[in-house]
Formats: sequence, C-alpha cells, structure tokens
Amino acid sequence: TNGGYVSWVWKRHAGFDVVTYSGNGVTGRQIPHSMGVAPEMMWVKRRNATENWYVYHKGHNNGSSPEHWFSSINTNGVDQDHGPAWADTVPTSTHFTLGADTAVNSGGTTTYIAFLFASVNGISKVGYYTGSDSSQTITTGFQPRFAIIRRINTTQDWVVLDTLRGWASGNDTRLELNQTAAQNNNTDFGAPISTGFTLEGATAKCNASGGEFIYYAHA
Repeated sequence: TNGGYVSWVWKRHAGFDVVTYSGNGVTGRQIPHSMGVAPEMMWVKRRNATENWYVYHKGHNNGSSPEHWFSSINTNGVDQDHGPAWADTVPTSTHFTLGADTAVNSGGTTTYIAFLFASVNGISKVGYYTGSDSSQTITTGFQPRFAIIRRINTTQDWVVLDTLRGWASGNDTRLELNQTAAQNNNTDFGAPISTGFTLEGATAKCNASGGEFIYYAHA
C-alpha cells in the first residue's frame, strides 16, 4: 500500500528460456534447454537452500574463455575463475554444462532454476565493453528500454536502468540487483539512442578507464 513497484517480464523465445532441474553433483552434467541458440548469459539459483545466484556471461574475462568464470547477482564481488561452476564448458544451442559446485549442481535432493538469455536482432543484446574516462556509445542495433550493466574486474554493483522509471538525458533512476536500497537518481549514466545507448565518461558504475563491463539490453 502506498508503495511503488516495477516488474520486468520476458517471454520464452529464442532470446530467453527458463529451466528447472535437480542436482546430481556430477561434473559435466548437461542440462537441456529449448532456445535453439547458445545462451550468452545464464542466471542459476538453488531453490531449496541458501546459495548465491551464479551468473555466466559471454563477456566474463573480457570475452576470453568466459566458461571458466562466474559472478553473483546478489553480491558486488569481482568475477572469479572457477571451474566447478560451468565445468569450463561453453553452452550450446541445446544444452548448458555444470560442474559440481553446490550453488549449481549439488547431489541429493537439490533443486535449481536457470534463466537463459541470448541476443536477438532488434530485441535483445548480451554484450560487453571496455570502460573509458570519456563518453562512448554502445551499439545494440535497436533502442533499448531496459539495461543491466555491471563492472566485473573490481567490486561494483549491478545497475538496472529502464525508460519507465527514468533513463534519458540528465540524471538517471537506477536500481541495483545486489542491493535492497530504494532507487537512486544521483548519477547521469547516459541515454538510450536509436542504435544503442550512450555512456558518460568516468562513471565508476558503467564507464571508467580500466573497467571491464558486461551488459544486457532489451528493446
């Protein structure tokens, strides 16, 4: 009552799928999915115990062997080289592979849910970029209305921007997936444009020299 809420809803299609499974603790476990393309970002969460959200993203380690790495939605920690997450195996158009980390594939009566994302022309883009102290433009091929941005090579928050709450010229209204705080609008991150989005320079959370950033954008 008297509160403001927002939700984002994805439809199952070539760019998104949801999979549930039970763990078995076996490294190399393959889980089928129905996307028809290889997932470029995956969020995995154990449902029946306290564990971090594990994230696979094709931009981890600046796009070099990202299947060796993971980060966590619910923390702001640096991404980690960790074979027991994805068994150092790239997802395919039919399956994704798990190691034996308890956050993704423990034995016994364990249950999990996985959200899978991929780029679709004109609709969604999973990407990554190198930060700069100068402004820059990120090309997605469409004008996004929603974006998640995360710096992965240092401690930083998961920034969520959308045009409903305020993502345009001037300061932008953001939420952070790893925080419980209310939204904040004290920073100008940039703005959506017809072919992608701009970034203001020297902004620690989205564009800073020496930074490696991953993102997901949706039209």
